[in-house]
Amino acid sequence: MSQITVQIYSNLREKVGREKVSVDADNVKDALEELVNELGEKFREQLYENGEIKNYYIFLLNGHYLDIERLSQIKLSPGDTLYILPPLAGG
Repeated sequence: MSQITVQIYSNLREKVGREKVSVDADNVKDALEELVNELGEKFREQLYENGEIKNYYIFLLNGHYLDIERLSQIKLSPGDTLYILPPLAGG
């Protein structure tokens, strides 16, 4: 397992009350499950729908875009930073 930092942005940060969280995980999907354990039901409700990650969230690992279909295949290394960006609106 690798200890990583997760940065949470915008309205998701406001809902769960945390901006930065450290978790231990082998891959990105496991890291998200650890976040559910750490942050609770509010985080789960925001990120998941019917057991699946909502497709409008954007995930970056060390600044690189991640395909949400492959999160369980993306291995983590100690010191990685996972960014979770909720949908943005504006005009």
